Amino acid sequence: MSVRGPIVLLCLAAGTGWAADVRVVEEIVAKVNGEIVTVSELERSRKLLEADLRQQGVTGERLVEEMKVREKNFLRDRIDDLLIVQKAKELDFNVDSDVTKQLAEIQRQSKIADQDKFQDHLREQSGMSYEDLRQEMRNRFMKDRLIRQEIGSRVNVPRAELRSTSRSTRLSSCGRIACF
Repeated sequence: MSVRGPIVLLCLAAGTGWAADVRVVEEIVAKVNGEIVTVSELERSRKLLEADLRQQGVTGERLVEEMKVREKNFLRDRIDDLLIVQKAKELDFNVDSDVTKQLAEIQRQSKIADQDKFQDHLREQSGMSYEDLRQEMRNRFMKDRLIRQEIGSRVNVPRAELRSTSRSTRLSSCGRIACF
């Protein structure tokens, strides 16, 4: 019995030491119908936005202000995106061929024939794995298709407004504008 006591104490002491080393790998910010939004996703969105703004020539104070304004919407926008993609999945949208075509076009434009080198190139450019990038593209195509189907099909422009627009932009016929 005297041997068990020190062993139990040793195990308990070792267990508390291990528990102190536990660290959070990923922090969940929101859960939407079983799918999660993480801090790293929001951080990636922030980095992409900053890179996009810099590419547009936004710098200094203007960049800081623009980031503050847009960062407020990251979580809401991500939740909206998840809901839209979930709805597109419910409607059984298949956009895999569109994604494959888009990736093939990007590969052609980048002039990288080797698939592994192309995937490495995409990883360097986007900061995401090839599969994550492919999934992001798939989600974007699904989102675009759903918006076109659900919103675009409900937009009706009266014939008189089409004619007015046609005259004001000097289009000679309804050949370039869909008349209903």
